[in-house]
Order: sequence, then C-alpha cells, then structure tokens
Amino acid sequence: MEPRRTILVADDEQGLRDLIRISLEHEGYQVVQAANGMECVAATREHRPDLVLLDLTMPYMDGLEACEQLREFSKVPVLMLTARVQSEDIVTGLDRGADDYLIKPFDMGELLARIRALLRRVPLAKRTLTAGSGELQIDQEKREVQVRGEVTDLTPTEYQLLLILAEHAGKVVEHEQLLRAVWGQEFTKDNEYLKVYIWHLRRKLEVQPRDPKILLTEWGVGYRLVP
Repeated sequence: MEPRRTILVADDEQGLRDLIRISLEHEGYQVVQAANGMECVAATREHRPDLVLLDLTMPYMDGLEACEQLREFSKVPVLMLTARVQSEDIVTGLDRGADDYLIKPFDMGELLARIRALLRRVPLAKRTLTAGSGELQIDQEKREVQVRGEVTDLTPTEYQLLLILAEHAGKVVEHEQLLRAVWGQEFTKDNEYLKVYIWHLRRKLEVQPRDPKILLTEWGVGYRLVP
C-alpha cells in the first residue's frame, strides 16, 4: 500500500488553512499547517512533506523568503498562493524556487488538480532509504531506523541529520549544507557542533565508531554516507 502523501499548508489565514485542510484530508492527504514563513521552514525540516502550499504574503517571513530558504536544503515542490496578479510578482516567485502558482481566490478543484500534477513529477518523500551496503534502512513513514536488522533509537536531530545524508548517499554533503538543512542558516559556520552529532551517529551506526565504514569524513569538505 502506497504511503499517504503529506502536504504542508503555509498561510496566515486560519480559515483558509482549515478549508484547504478539510479538502486535502478528504482526498486522502496528510496535512501539516504553518501560520508564517518561519513556521513553514521549520515544519519542512521536521515533517519532510511531499509538497508545500505557500502563501506569498505572511508575517515574520513572507513566502518569497521562505521559498528561498526551503531551496537551500529541499527540492520539495512548492505551489505558491498569491492574491497579487502582477506578472512581476509571479515571475519573482518562480525565480525564487516556486514550481507553480495559483491566484487567490481559487477554485478548490483547480488547487487539487495542480497538486496532483506536481506530485506526479516527484517520488514519494517518505520512501524507505537504504545505505551502508544494506546495513542501514530508514523507514520514513514510521520514522524508524534499522542498523543491521536492529531498530536503533535516534534523537530527532540525529534522525534529521542521517536523513539528509541518506538522501545523498554516495555523495559528499558539505558541512554548510548539513548545518543549514538541519539547524538553519544561523548555524552554517558551527562545524564543531556538527562533529559532535556525527560522533553520536557513528556510535549508533558503526561496529567500530573510531574506524567508520558507513559514515565517512571527507576532510575539509563534509561527510558521505556509503550507499
């Protein structure tokens, strides 16, 4: 059975969020909500949605800035919702990383059709990931990690860090990219902070943490998870 797809609805209008949520849940989607751009970015890191509905005009952080920050660590499809009809606003949204846009007020049937079209282009965000020559499996639907057949408890931060590495298994993920994706823009220079969490992960993943075979260091660049 295919896992249910998760959609993040980011809009400062509670009434509209609830209306969209009801319609999406009726179609079988899981729904996460955010009331502003800051909440949207944080919820994307935590919940790894399959698609983001992002209002252009929100307090604290608008949709354009939120979209830019999402693109620093995620390729999740973004459908921008906007009451602005000027073409330059739409072009700006697309240039900042949005995949499509819909002008308010919109027909719910059209919104659902746009969502289906975008989701057809991308794989499930919650697919099971395998790495470490088969020794490591991540069930994203259950948020469960197995190492050599045994379930391993990870903290939420450890899980997010491992997930980023697993999504890029076989490739080097730079220090700054990992820090931005897991902790945010303000932590992109804290390499020592990252080293601590890498060590904690190795203690849970490796047979010999001081001689890692799964989670490797690329000195001066970043880390690589063996595929």
